[in-house]
Amino acid sequence: MRGMERRTLIWAVAILLLIGLVGWAWRHREAVPFVTQPLVAAATPFEYGTARVAQEVLAGATILRGAVTGYAELHQLRAENDALRGALTAHREMIAENERLRGLLQFEATYPQYQVLAARVITRDDGGWTQSAVIDRGQAEGLTKYMAVMLPQGVVGFVSDVYPHSARIQFILDPRTAVGGIVQRPQSRVAALVSGNGNDVAHPEMIDIVKEGDIVVGDAVVTSGYGGLYPKGLLIGTVKEIVPDPSGVVKRAVLTPAVDFTKLEEVLVILNASTAAVPLEQMPNLVPDAPQEGVKG
Repeated sequence: MRGMERRTLIWAVAILLLIGLVGWAWRHREAVPFVTQPLVAAATPFEYGTARVAQEVLAGATILRGAVTGYAELHQLRAENDALRGALTAHREMIAENERLRGLLQFEATYPQYQVLAARVITRDDGGWTQSAVIDRGQAEGLTKYMAVMLPQGVVGFVSDVYPHSARIQFILDPRTAVGGIVQRPQSRVAALVSGNGNDVAHPEMIDIVKEGDIVVGDAVVTSGYGGLYPKGLLIGTVKEIVPDPSGVVKRAVLTPAVDFTKLEEVLVILNASTAAVPLEQMPNLVPDAPQEGVKG
């Protein structure tokens, strides 16, 4: 038992002496290079590996920290960008609405004899044989059937049905609609009815024009004022094409409407149009058995 304790003590002293010797040699490595150089050579790979691992760990931690920070900044920037995009969209919409409303006000200033009410289009029906829309004004706001509907650019149609707080307007593009029109050119003054075309809803037609009628491509067609529905002199459209009838007795004029119905958002309802229109009984007989202005039977 004592022999084992003696050997343990010897080994402990030897290890301590070796550690001390290595420490002294390391501190005096320049003085005893024959001892320290092998130690340095042996320790270099270990030191290099340890340093490399430490650098990689530090670089990874830096990258991870940057990624976390960058993600937070990116998330914040995206939120700010979405907010700015929404504000920009709202601003552009406000500008567009202001331009449209400015046009409506300009119409009121140009035609002070008309009492008008602005309304917003809330739904549309663009079927081949039905061209109409619903607006957000109705009986409560003073609307009645057959009131003329306008834009500063020209004629839109008329009120066909009225509800407590909404109304349906029937466009001049509707094949069931007939509007008294007259060529604005002083040398012409050809008058006829303008009707929607079910085969080409984008282009109403001035129908049943006498064969010798003085009408050419480019002529402006305005409301004639006959019929009691639309006041006189409001632009309907311009002549796009003259088409002879197979009978050879009459012809028709295809019109490009003054109003862009694809961009219809607000309209003006003329509340007192009947006071500015020519009574129906004074309407001349444009062609034999011509349908009257308004809804064709």
